[in-house]
Amino acid sequence: MERVIRFCRACGRHPLALDLALAVAILLINLLVPGGKHVGERIQLNGTVVVLAVIGTVALTFRRLAPIAVLVVTTFVAIAFVVAEQAKSPIVLYVGVAAYTVVMTKDRLTRCVAVIAAAALTLIVEALFVGGDVLDNLGLVFFVLFSGAIGEAVRNRRAYLLELEERALRAERSRDEEAQRRVIEERLRIAHELHDVIAHHIALMNVQAGVAAHVLRTQPDEAERALALVRSGGRTVLQELTVLLGVLRRSGSPLPTAPAPSLNELDALVRSFVAAGVRVEYDPRAVVGALPDVLELTAYRIVQESLTNVLKHAPGATARVRVTRAADGLTVEVTDTGPSLAAPAQPGGGHGLIGMRERVTAVGGTLHTGPCGPGGFAVHAVLPLETGVVGDDPGTAGRRPDADQERLPGAGGIGTRSGGRC
Repeated sequence: MERVIRFCRACGRHPLALDLALAVAILLINLLVPGGKHVGERIQLNGTVVVLAVIGTVALTFRRLAPIAVLVVTTFVAIAFVVAEQAKSPIVLYVGVAAYTVVMTKDRLTRCVAVIAAAALTLIVEALFVGGDVLDNLGLVFFVLFSGAIGEAVRNRRAYLLELEERALRAERSRDEEAQRRVIEERLRIAHELHDVIAHHIALMNVQAGVAAHVLRTQPDEAERALALVRSGGRTVLQELTVLLGVLRRSGSPLPTAPAPSLNELDALVRSFVAAGVRVEYDPRAVVGALPDVLELTAYRIVQESLTNVLKHAPGATARVRVTRAADGLTVEVTDTGPSLAAPAQPGGGHGLIGMRERVTAVGGTLHTGPCGPGGFAVHAVLPLETGVVGDDPGTAGRRPDADQERLPGAGGIGTRSGGRC
């Protein structure tokens, strides 16, 4: 049994040897059983039978290279045998194998026409030269058609297995793409959190350190107060980093260990910027009512980033924060009057506004940022109260579509789009 398995595997690696072995096997059958007109009746082996069988054997050896030509040759061999001997013969096995090969290798129309034509010619010739019962003649025709049917079944089976394999490959690629997409989204989320949670504290520390260095000799009390704010900001940054790293290391739960900031903490956020020297006009008594957590966090981050930009790029400016609720959504507006101090503004790369826009887009809202008045800057966002409902900004009418421009440091913002409202 093992020898047979090894032989089959060797033939599979050498298809020409397999075809030659099959052709020789059919040749031996034809030499041992030349055929006859009726069951139990045999004709004598003669030169015609041998020559036709050898032709069929040689042709069948190259069935993979020229399937149609081999089917034509084997059909001619079968017809020639019937005409010469006026008998039936196993030589029709050549036609069956050739028909199977045509079905396995050709398109639907070609294989249907070729197999039906071969079967029809065999039937006509047998009816004319052999005669006898109609069912006997149909038997050989059915053999040719049955060979084609086997080829069709094997072809469909292989196509089905190939489709299953392709589906498995597509599913694997989809899983890899989904995993990569999740990794990218998680990296973007972490980048947003790092920027939103830590960046504004570091900006405050930087400003206070500059103030301390400027007044250290002339106003030591003011310098001490600024350094105290730097120390407080440093502790806050360390605490936020500890919480963030703790969340990243947790494998059991993806949930944060502390509640996300909301509009309830907006008053404390504004006071932190006021302590850093930013004049902020804000009414903490404004009531917006209960909102979804994602809207609370988005609005909080918009105000946070906007005030951070005022601190970094518009020293001495007065900022105005308004958070109002209307029927079309929650409106968050932060404007400033532009820099009024001689201190240079800090350069930036525009990641804050990019992250702000991504957050607003994620909840289906609209965001417009741009110049406001003489040297000022405005951030205007409308957040829908329901998912998928985009707020309408009445101040966007007449905006130039090509008004994207890069603002220079000190102009009240970075990486801006004109058309903001004041």
